[in-house]
Amino acid sequence: MNRSLLSLLVLSLVSCRAESPTQPQPSATASAVPTVAATTAPSSVPVVVTASATAKPIEAPVRDNIKGGQDFDKWVAEGFKPDDAKTKGKADGTGGPNKDGTLLSQDGKPVLNDGHDYRLKNLFGWDLRGKAGIYGPDMMNKSYVVDLNLLERKDSEADLAAWLKSGTKNVPAFGSVMSDAQLADMAAFIVGVRDRKLVHPADVFELKKGSPANYVLRPGGNADTGKALYKERCASCHGEDGTTFLFDDKEFSLGTHARQKAYEDWLKILNGQPRTAMGRQLKGDNKQMTQELLDLFAALCDRKAFPKGPAKGKDVPDADPRCGKYLR
Repeated sequence: MNRSLLSLLVLSLVSCRAESPTQPQPSATASAVPTVAATTAPSSVPVVVTASATAKPIEAPVRDNIKGGQDFDKWVAEGFKPDDAKTKGKADGTGGPNKDGTLLSQDGKPVLNDGHDYRLKNLFGWDLRGKAGIYGPDMMNKSYVVDLNLLERKDSEADLAAWLKSGTKNVPAFGSVMSDAQLADMAAFIVGVRDRKLVHPADVFELKKGSPANYVLRPGGNADTGKALYKERCASCHGEDGTTFLFDDKEFSLGTHARQKAYEDWLKILNGQPRTAMGRQLKGDNKQMTQELLDLFAALCDRKAFPKGPAKGKDVPDADPRCGKYLR
């Protein structure tokens, strides 16, 4: 073949390839971003788009409902000290959006501290039900509890975190002192309790007007099982009889506190004590955690096994209705 004929053949092959769109081949190391095929074809030729066989969906971060529950109990922000509730009408704290220990309402007005200390457990009660719950006017009648029942709202976690950030007419805006991650964790805790993915307070105690502290424990707990759980998970810190640590200026031992304030202790056992080594003391799904909590309360209602010890406060008397049939 002469040289001119060979050159003509090569040019013909190159021209033929350039008129066909390039078809990309899947790669085991392809990016999660879809690949658009490179082509020199006319615009009328459709562009081929392929997704990688190894592409993974983007997942939302797993929220920490334990941390969220602890912040619901008592959150802390660096440099923030609530204005003193004892100096009514005067903002005399430090930090926050106004630099005086106050937070803002949704309309931008300062919310003074009238005893709630900006703790969500005070604004909504230990049972998350606001005025409909244990802090409501028919029960403990706390002046600062708000008229919002978190266990009846239908908000998604994202919507709940958003209005906790910006505040409402009754709830201060927490976005100035808490991060978006903290608010999302708190929303995960609230929704988890509401939807019974975590322990629901109504499954542990019943509101009962006229009973001391306006509640009674639900039946179904097993004291023997609870004592075994206590020995396994609690005794190393609280002591065999629950008297190693005293609470509330030495007023209560663990036993006397649980016998008188189970409406508070359910949240502590579920989430732990904020900013301490104590974390969640319950395991399993909602059903298992609820049973374990009832078992622990049944055990702690035994005044001999978990005595008052050196605590200054009084223990419950015989027939106190809070422990019901668990009381020993």
